[in-house]
Amino acid sequence: MQLTLLAVNFFLITIISRQYGPGLYGEYASSKSLSVLIGTATVLSLALVTTKARASNASFSKNIFFNSYYLVIRNLIGAIVLLAPIVIVLGRDYTMTSLFLIGFVFNEMVHIALAYYQAKGNFVISSKQILIRTILYGLGAWVIAANSYPIEFIIIYQVLILFVFFLVAHYSIPKEDTGQIISDDNKETRIELTTSGKKMVLTTFSSALISELDIVLLGIFYSGSLLGVLAWSRRILEILFQLLAASLDILFPELSRAQNSKEVTDIRQRLRKVFVFSFSIPIVFFLLKDVAGSIFVALLGDEFNAVSEYTSLILFCLPLMVWSRINIIFSRALNFETYLTKTISIGAILSYIIYFIIHSTGDNSAALSIIASQVLIALLTTYSFRKSYG
Repeated sequence: MQLTLLAVNFFLITIISRQYGPGLYGEYASSKSLSVLIGTATVLSLALVTTKARASNASFSKNIFFNSYYLVIRNLIGAIVLLAPIVIVLGRDYTMTSLFLIGFVFNEMVHIALAYYQAKGNFVISSKQILIRTILYGLGAWVIAANSYPIEFIIIYQVLILFVFFLVAHYSIPKEDTGQIISDDNKETRIELTTSGKKMVLTTFSSALISELDIVLLGIFYSGSLLGVLAWSRRILEILFQLLAASLDILFPELSRAQNSKEVTDIRQRLRKVFVFSFSIPIVFFLLKDVAGSIFVALLGDEFNAVSEYTSLILFCLPLMVWSRINIIFSRALNFETYLTKTISIGAILSYIIYFIIHSTGDNSAALSIIASQVLIALLTTYSFRKSYG
């Protein structure tokens, strides 16, 4: 499933890049990354909260669906208003970013509805829906791009697909289990959801910062074709990181059940093997970068001829991102989320300073900025975990 999703997403950005060029793709990628960060804070991980509450039959789970929808839509309205000054400061496109944000919220609402099945241990329906809609994304984007429609049409199409799948997911829940829209318990339920969501979203937002912050910062300091090339290189890094992260996340349930420091240490040693293995990927790519360059040019066009060179440098961030992910997994499983998020948030601010300083140095300043930022985040997450765990 993970491979299929990544393959379709790779196909999608390939179509967009080839049809619209690196300049427009750079704006697309940077606006999307900004929307992910804002969207993650907006939805408060309520899909995870809903799944956990339904699975444990929490006291406030009776009317949880409508109240979760209410909270994410209310937060979305506030986010749309706050988005205007943010995009002005960061120099992003308001239309693209707001459309991406709406799509992100609809996606969360889909997963809130699917929580009904996941809470029962049924992940088949969710997997099938994700697979079908991802394929529809790719096919629809291909048709829109092939006909040279504005790139905004692709985002609008994705939003509409998500809204339709939300309706399908919600109305597939038996009516007696959806709860009531108007209830005396709504206020209490929303308080419980908000409280749980604020805690749950901490590690989700930390992970989002590691994945998306670089492209947001690149959008501040770079523009035009260069931004598109850099965004492509950073997205390749992200795809490879997600593949490795999936192997790390498998051990999260086992870590949550760890009874003593020896068990925690043993699991950490096992995860370190993935960390060590991750060094081989950038080394192999660096050795084959000329071959990779020919492939990228064939796929994307001559304007992307520098993707391979930048990627061969940026991929050395992969072990750093894997290490940061390991620290996040441990902090989440051992309930150190609050301190971790504060530490990574400080790291995000320091990353901006790093970009600002290195930007003026000249050649390969973008690649050096990304690497330095990920080194900083890896060090900070390590410090956070060790300080919390002792």
